[in-house]
Amino acid sequence: MRLELLFVMSSISWGGLEMNIIKVANEMHKRGHKVTIMCNPEGKLYEGKLYKEAKKFFDVLEFKSNFTNMLILYNFLRQKSVDVVHVFRTGDLKKIIFPIFLAKKNPVLILDPQIGIGVNKKDLLHKLVYASVDLVIAISRDVANGYLQNLPVDENKIKIVYPGIDVEKFKFTEQGGNKIIGEFGFSDEIVIGVVSRFSPGKGHEELFKAFKILTNEFKNIRLLVVGEPTVGEIKYFESLKKLNKELGIENFTVWTGFRKDIPEILSAIDVFVAPSHAEAFGLSLLEAMAVGLPVIATKSAGFLDIIEDGVNGLFFERGNYVELAEKIKKLISDKALAQTLKENAKKTIRIRFSLDRYVDEIESLYFELLKLKQTEA
Repeated sequence: MRLELLFVMSSISWGGLEMNIIKVANEMHKRGHKVTIMCNPEGKLYEGKLYKEAKKFFDVLEFKSNFTNMLILYNFLRQKSVDVVHVFRTGDLKKIIFPIFLAKKNPVLILDPQIGIGVNKKDLLHKLVYASVDLVIAISRDVANGYLQNLPVDENKIKIVYPGIDVEKFKFTEQGGNKIIGEFGFSDEIVIGVVSRFSPGKGHEELFKAFKILTNEFKNIRLLVVGEPTVGEIKYFESLKKLNKELGIENFTVWTGFRKDIPEILSAIDVFVAPSHAEAFGLSLLEAMAVGLPVIATKSAGFLDIIEDGVNGLFFERGNYVELAEKIKKLISDKALAQTLKENAKKTIRIRFSLDRYVDEIESLYFELLKLKQTEA
């Protein structure tokens, strides 16, 4: 059965959530479904790096919060028999409920923000808005608990669906790793890597301080910092560069900027660190594990659903850069432990966090909820 899907996202940023929308849309297209993406014309998703390559497969609707764009949605819903409206931002719900009501349509409505919600939204207005929501998808147990506490939805309307990655894409390649090693002038260096956005709470400060400790013992160590500042992150990014310099590790640090060749980048890394204070999930962590890297992550939030300490990765306590330095040192010195973590990490991703498994679950929910709605009609 071919479904008519509408993905809604008004964000102007470009990060894991926006990239995931493109991945899911691509996979749904491959499965024969019709996908329309309604997004902000001023945002990175509208003219984003990946979106330029993929938009030929999708119809596009412009979406802000003004009356004109709500009218666009109303007309679209009147003309199309939309089966599922998949919303990726909580604030967008209020913007689409009214056009859906006016269009006298009753599509399956799914909220899938992929972040935690720490603000109570159980007031009367939100109760009215969320009354039309058929399902809220949570990407981890921590996120699901936050939804249950703060959103006006029953427990049976919250479903945990772990995101997934393309395990065939994220594989170790010696050739790819050597290319990166050559590009950055590495030889026999030990490379510690992080792939992350630049925003407070991502843990770069702790990683830099831990790395400073390591440079006192290892002179052949390097820090590979992958990513570029996006909307609203420039000032914070500059503060990180300043801290890096103040710690005296600037000559040990390589800032790569935005990279499309993440599998090759990861193939050049010896130890991967995910130091975020409270990540809702952690796609970059999955990618590193899929490549077969020994990983160290903060013991908090969504990482708890991915890492089994000492089995497929190591944990450190949030903000404890001394412990982080010790864990990195342990993986550098204990080759047997590092190898065990590598092998188990790859198995974990293939079994629990593949993109095929993720899209299968999302597609099954579409059909399940659509069937239920048709039965109730």
